[in-house]
Order: sequence, then C-alpha cells, then structure tokens
Amino acid sequence: MKKHNDQPIQDVLKGLLKKGPLKAGFYDAKIRKIWNEKLGKLIVQHTSKIYFAKGVIYLKISSAPLRQELFMGRQALVKRFNEELEEDIVKDIILQ
Repeated sequence: MKKHNDQPIQDVLKGLLKKGPLKAGFYDAKIRKIWNEKLGKLIVQHTSKIYFAKGVIYLKISSAPLRQELFMGRQALVKRFNEELEEDIVKDIILQ
C-alpha cells in the first residue's frame, strides 16, 4: 500500500525552517533585506554591520547622532521587524 503524505510545499519549508539549522541564516538574510528596503538610504549608508543572533539584531552604525536616534526608537523598530517577519522573533536591537 502506498502512503499519501501530501502537504503544501510552503508548510514543509516553514517546518524545516522552524526546526532545522537553516533557521538562523534565513532570519539573518530576511532582516538584512528588511533593513535595506524599509529604513531608507541614509540609514543604510551609515550601517556597516548587521546580523541577527538569538532574538537580537546587532547593528554597527557609523554616525553617532543617527545611532542615538535609532536607540530612542528601537522598540518601534523591534515591532516593525516582527510585523514584517509575521512572527514575534526579534526581542531587542543592540546598537554599536
């Protein structure tokens, strides 16, 4: 007898990302994409490093005034990232 295990590919990929080793790289790439597309040219130009690990986005910003402005609005940024990702995965943002 044949087993039928029909699942939509989207569900299979989501399951793989939630449990597999690809999860960290997937979210890191997605966060970089959101940062580059949604936050504007000026902010992207002053961002020298961005990475995501264990629920925290780490940013290296070259402009002190911009870093301070982002620091003041980081809770709004966390909310915006979680909305874009459609998951509550980002817990904090660390600015360096």
